[in-house]
Amino acid sequence: MKSPKITIFVFACISLVVMLGCATVTNLLPQAETPVEETVSPTSLPEQAPEASATFTPEPLPSEPEIAPSAVPTQEQEAVIAPGACEEDVCILNGSFVLKRPIGPEYRNAIDTTSRYGTLRRGVRDAYHGVQFLNSAGTPVTAAAAADVEVAGDDSQVEYGPRPGMYGNLVILKHDIPGIGEPVYTLYVHLSEISVKAEGDVKTGEEVGLVGMSGSVRGSTLYFEVRYGENAYEATANPELWLEPLADQAGNPMGALAGRIVDPEGNFVTVRNIRVENLRAAAGDELRTFSLKTYLDESQRGQSPWGESFAAGDLPEGTYRISLWHGSERYQREVEIQPGKLTFVNFQVKK
Repeated sequence: MKSPKITIFVFACISLVVMLGCATVTNLLPQAETPVEETVSPTSLPEQAPEASATFTPEPLPSEPEIAPSAVPTQEQEAVIAPGACEEDVCILNGSFVLKRPIGPEYRNAIDTTSRYGTLRRGVRDAYHGVQFLNSAGTPVTAAAAADVEVAGDDSQVEYGPRPGMYGNLVILKHDIPGIGEPVYTLYVHLSEISVKAEGDVKTGEEVGLVGMSGSVRGSTLYFEVRYGENAYEATANPELWLEPLADQAGNPMGALAGRIVDPEGNFVTVRNIRVENLRAAAGDELRTFSLKTYLDESQRGQSPWGESFAAGDLPEGTYRISLWHGSERYQREVEIQPGKLTFVNFQVKK
């Protein structure tokens, strides 16, 4: 029989072991009864996520109607360069080729280069203020752009040129062209017949008359003028810088050349032999080498919008050498003619 003291001792040891084991198990169990709100940050709760992500949502872009029209330049607005755009030795500009040819491609729609703008008329003291399209009588003449018909008649009673009866039957159109701040007038002269009426309107390419030989002209031709800003003989501009270029053999639009020749004081200088040489052209090419003159009528020099004193259009793409002589000095510069572009060159010569 066991002693009472031993029994008490054994019972105490067993109780101690049970208590320690329970404490250990309690510490290993997860504290499920602890509230979530006390152990998790409120910002990580699911119901807070949409509010946090909304903070970084970008502002919606404005819809198209809210964009001011002036902030979206049109192709026509970008096509025209402001006057005086070239102050460097050479500039490549977009040009202002906004007018269609007044003669269709099935006829002779190339400008007669023997009577360029600013050159002297044969047997007449007046310089050409336009260009000629040599065609047979009866060839259709079409509007270079949409317009209002200002004049449809003749110049026997009203002078539209330097003297009455010079233009014969003519049509004058007034164009408001997007991107050009001034009105543009086109004149169709020496017509045999007139197909429109004054105070009417026409669309681009609409017939306005037929080629003839009325007025002071010896053969059938269309004489075509461009006037910039006002319908005045003193406000003419070189049509070669306004008409849509012809295409080259590859089908690309040709380019144009214009320039200004001044002395150190900025006065325009007369040069009667400006040699233009296409350095890429093959031998025997018609446009390999040709000559230009500064506009002989001093009132034609420096006119808006380009301020040039010589020009030529319908030039194939390539590198050109421009040479001129003034006094005993020779001046030379190489330039690039690019498709559908206007190359502008400035020369300053000695007095």
